Amino acid sequence: MRLSTMEWASIGLALACLATQAAILGILFRGKRRSEFPIFRSYSATYILVLLIGLAAYFFPGCEQSTRYTYVNWIVSIVYMSVEFAVMYEIIVNALKPYSALVDLGKMLFIWAAVFLLIAAGTTAFATSGPESSRLQAAYAVVERSMRLMECGLLLLFFFFERRLGLSWRNPNVGIAIGLGITASMDLMSSYLQSRFPAQALQVAMVNTLAYLGVLAFWCYVLVADRAENKSAVSAPRGLILQRWNEALTAYRSSPAAAPANGSSMESFLPGIEKTVDRVLARKAMH
Repeated sequence: MRLSTMEWASIGLALACLATQAAILGILFRGKRRSEFPIFRSYSATYILVLLIGLAAYFFPGCEQSTRYTYVNWIVSIVYMSVEFAVMYEIIVNALKPYSALVDLGKMLFIWAAVFLLIAAGTTAFATSGPESSRLQAAYAVVERSMRLMECGLLLLFFFFERRLGLSWRNPNVGIAIGLGITASMDLMSSYLQSRFPAQALQVAMVNTLAYLGVLAFWCYVLVADRAENKSAVSAPRGLILQRWNEALTAYRSSPAAAPANGSSMESFLPGIEKTVDRVLARKAMH
C-alpha cells in the first residue's frame, strides 16, 4: 500500500489525537477525577473506538467495502453522537448544579431537543430517495449538523456569560464546553469548504484534525490544572440572574397554579413560563 505524504501526515495527526485522547481517558480514571464526568469519559472512550475504525480503513482498504465494517461503523457513529449529546447535558447540569429548578428545566429541554432530532432524522430519511444507505446518511447528516449548531450555542453561552455564571475558563465544565463549541464550528466550516473545494478536501480535513488536536490538548490542561481559582455559579453575586430564575421557577413549581401540570403539562407549560418570566423581570427591577 502506497500512501502520499499528505495521507501519512493525516495518519500521524490521527495517531496524535488517539494518544492525547487516551491521556484524557487516563486522567479521568485517576484520583478525584474518577467520579467526575462519567459521560465525558464515555465520550473519550467512544472517540478512541471511532478513530481506530477510521484508521482501519486507511491500513486495510478492503475492509471498508465489508458489510460487517459498514454496520459496525454506523453503530459506533450513532453511539458516539448520542454520547456527545449527553455530554452537553452533563456540562449544563454540572454548571447549574446549585439550581435544582434550572436543572429540571434543562433536563426537560434536552429531552425535547432529542425528540426533535429523532423526528427530523426520521422525516429526512423518509423524504430522501435512493437506497437505504443514502437515507441513513441523510438522516445522520441532519442530526449531526443540528448537534453542531447546539454545541456552537453552548460555546456562545459560556463565552459571553462566563462572568455572569461566576465561572472561569479554567473550570473543566467551561473548558469542555468551549472545546465542543470550537470542534463543532470547525466541523461545520470544514464540511462547507470540502463541498465547495473538493480538490482540497484532504488539506481541509487535516486542518480540522489539527484544530481538534489543539482542543484535546486544552482539555488535558483544564483537567490537570489546579482548580483553586475556579468558582461555581453559586459563588457569584446574589443578584445573579440565574438565582432569580431558579427562585422564580421554584416558586412556580411549588405554587397551586402548577398543580394542573400533572394532568395537562402541555397546556400549562407556556403560561407557567410566562409567569416565571414576569417574576424574574419584577425581581430584576427591584435590584
